[in-house]
Amino acid sequence: MPPKKPAAAPKGPRVATRGAAGAKKTNVAVKPSPKAGGPVPKKGVAPAQKGKGTSPAKAAAPEKSQKKVWTKEDEAARKIQTGYRGYRARKLLQLKKKEKEEYLELMEKLEREAFVKLVKMEQAKAEEERQKMEEERRRLREEAKRRKRMLEAAFDGDNDEIVSILKEVEELDNKNMVNHDTAGRALRNKHILAMVECEDANNNTPLSEAAGGGQAETIKLLIEKGADPNTVGQFQRTPLYRAAFGGHLAAVEMLLQYGADPRLFASDGATPEQVAANDDLSQVLREWDISQTERLVEKIEAEKERRKEEEQRRHEEECSKLETEVSAAEKENDAKQKQLKNAYEELEKRIYEHDECTFKGFNTEITLPAVQEAEKDLELLKIEAEECRQRLAQIKLKLREQRNKGSDGVEEELSGVKVTIRELDDVLIRDVGNKIKDSGKWPLLIDESSQASTFLRYQDTNYMNALNPVHMEPERIRMALLGAIRFGKPAVLDMLDVDMFETAAMKFDVVQSGLLDSVMTKTILEENRYMNLVKESDPKEYQPSDFQHAKSDSFRFFIVTKLRYPPQDLLDRTYPIRIHIPGVDAGL
Repeated sequence: MPPKKPAAAPKGPRVATRGAAGAKKTNVAVKPSPKAGGPVPKKGVAPAQKGKGTSPAKAAAPEKSQKKVWTKEDEAARKIQTGYRGYRARKLLQLKKKEKEEYLELMEKLEREAFVKLVKMEQAKAEEERQKMEEERRRLREEAKRRKRMLEAAFDGDNDEIVSILKEVEELDNKNMVNHDTAGRALRNKHILAMVECEDANNNTPLSEAAGGGQAETIKLLIEKGADPNTVGQFQRTPLYRAAFGGHLAAVEMLLQYGADPRLFASDGATPEQVAANDDLSQVLREWDISQTERLVEKIEAEKERRKEEEQRRHEEECSKLETEVSAAEKENDAKQKQLKNAYEELEKRIYEHDECTFKGFNTEITLPAVQEAEKDLELLKIEAEECRQRLAQIKLKLREQRNKGSDGVEEELSGVKVTIRELDDVLIRDVGNKIKDSGKWPLLIDESSQASTFLRYQDTNYMNALNPVHMEPERIRMALLGAIRFGKPAVLDMLDVDMFETAAMKFDVVQSGLLDSVMTKTILEENRYMNLVKESDPKEYQPSDFQHAKSDSFRFFIVTKLRYPPQDLLDRTYPIRIHIPGVDAGL
């Protein structure tokens, strides 16, 4: 028989062990101790040998972790989270919808309130204009009534009525708070004289009417109040002519004593002597000493000259006073314009900072309120600046009216060639008739409606906004001018509603000293001086070898402003063009 196989070594006891976290329990066989009854070595630790240390190479490798199994608890947690997030999203959506509805309602409410406010403002403005017109019509009616009463009283010889009418004129001056100083007295005398020498529809004065009615005492009263005895009325007839024609001897003698000239002809070629109603009148006129008349006429002319000088002094004093007010208003307006410019720059900075934060993903909780605050400050300053401009415009209007008093009475025209926006292409871009070229100056566009700015931005121009810090960077200015010269197109400097010319000049000086002055005087185009603006880092077409100098002849420089009254020095240095909007009153 073959020998039997040796018996297998007895297996060690099975012990329960746990692997990595979350793994199931497994039964692992424990190796038997080298010696019977010896201690069981720990898992992963080799049994100790006599006289030798433990070998790290023989250390058991750690057990690998098993893959996580998705449990019911995990599924329940997922469902709970999904449901909660959906609930949160729905609530947030409802909140956003509600906020949007509230915002739209608020905007609609504000629009309604703004419209109502605007309507009320327009109604108040219209009512104010209506009251002014009504007051002016009432004043003219009362003045016409006084003139009629004056003429009738003179013809009737009612001296008391004449004195009463002149008293009304004086009381009206008191009501209008006309001063009693030199200028005030001159103005009061002017008003009295205007009533004394008022005219009817036939250009006849009260003195002529008194002469026609034969009222000698009334003639004396009127001449003492300043009436001219040689005024000419209908058909070139003097008061002496009418008195002689009517046969009023006392009136003729009174007129001759106060300087009436018997040599003056009427339009029919007749003198007072020739139309005298009787021989006595003819004899008085024929025998009158003309030398006495000449002396009286010289005296009358001297009195007229004195009145004229007095009126001129009053006129100059009034103008000087208004000029002082204009100077103070201009200073206030300039200060407000500087504040407005700073507010514009501050807003641009805040917008730039906010855009940078948004682009870089930073928190905008600080930058956005800063932008809103800058916008609010700017809007308030705009209102204040507009009020300053209106005050300045009103004072300038009074000054213009005062300067024109005593001349033709026509209001001074606003400076600048008036054109519509439709004509701007012919007048500005193509310069039909070479008006701008012949002036030797660059055009200044005065446009309160901003239509010219929009028009130029849509043209092939290098546009610079004087209130935009980015546009006023030195490199931007340099390339705008250099590009306009290189390609023969306009460069535009838009100052909007702020006087930015001096500030822009300083920005241009950063590029090159006196740069804006050289552009204004066109010296930058002489001897290719613009090439000093070229840098080696500029594109090839700007380098001397490729620069097309012939196109520089087409270069133009446009300045745009919304100010109704630009500074006088800027008007003197430019060719003003004022944008006129048909159907809109050009006045204030």
